[in-house]
Amino acid sequence: MTPQRTLRTLCTVVVVGAALAAGAMPAQAATGPDLSTSVATWDVAAARLGTAGSLWEPRNTAGLDRTRRVVVIGDAITVADGAATGGSTYAGTRYGRGTRSVWVEEKWANTGWAAEPAVATTRALVRTVRVPLGPAGMRVRVPARVYAECVPQPANANPRPVPARTRCSRADVLRYGGTIELTARPASTMTAPGNTTIVIRSSGLTYAQLLRVAASLEQVAGAPAAGAGSAQMLGMCQQMIDARMTAEQASTFAGSNGYTVRVGSIDGAPQPVTSDYRPDRFTVATVGGVVSSCTYG
Repeated sequence: MTPQRTLRTLCTVVVVGAALAAGAMPAQAATGPDLSTSVATWDVAAARLGTAGSLWEPRNTAGLDRTRRVVVIGDAITVADGAATGGSTYAGTRYGRGTRSVWVEEKWANTGWAAEPAVATTRALVRTVRVPLGPAGMRVRVPARVYAECVPQPANANPRPVPARTRCSRADVLRYGGTIELTARPASTMTAPGNTTIVIRSSGLTYAQLLRVAASLEQVAGAPAAGAGSAQMLGMCQQMIDARMTAEQASTFAGSNGYTVRVGSIDGAPQPVTSDYRPDRFTVATVGGVVSSCTYG
């Protein structure tokens, strides 16, 4: 059994608790993710997912302090030429609590949700808007949809489908709770990759306050030292194994995604390697000329 498959088994139970702690519905609990953890900051969360996508942190949280750690989940991530091509990701946390709170939940746009954000059966559209993102002088305006939970549902029966043309009012965002959904993108190629699907759910905030939270989103820089063994690196290692890459092919693949590779073992025979720490490096073992396992750092 490879280290990656062992990690999936160990994380099967962890993902359920972590996703529920973030107010989300686990999407992959049956098999377990490659990575499921919680961290202290959005920068570390970005590093734990990897370099092929970005996370965005709200700088305006309507005066609410963050009251949970940032949950990070990544599973079966695949990459090519520095961009994510598949798998599932999630990062989420809460600000405030109780009747006045904000949940911010995100995934890399080219992946699925590793934990689905909760969707209320009482939700209907308020309006479609454009949200300005990015630093002054480089702002981009991205489309967003604002919802409120204004649709009554029967108390003792299954919820009814919400008619397509149902609309809530701006006042309903404060009265019942609101949600804004958008795909953030970087202001320039210098800050890519950055396309990120973001869902912000609020309780006790006005329509204007919810929009201000969304407009305050900024890309986080990541924390390079926390990147070794990220969800992306776990996924890349599995790509090397599944594709039966040679050491040379693995080195080319890693290099095209911003990482390096060295060979630590050939057919069970250890090779001389240095003991320095490199969060962007794979150390691979080869058997019969192809990669059989990886370590990181």
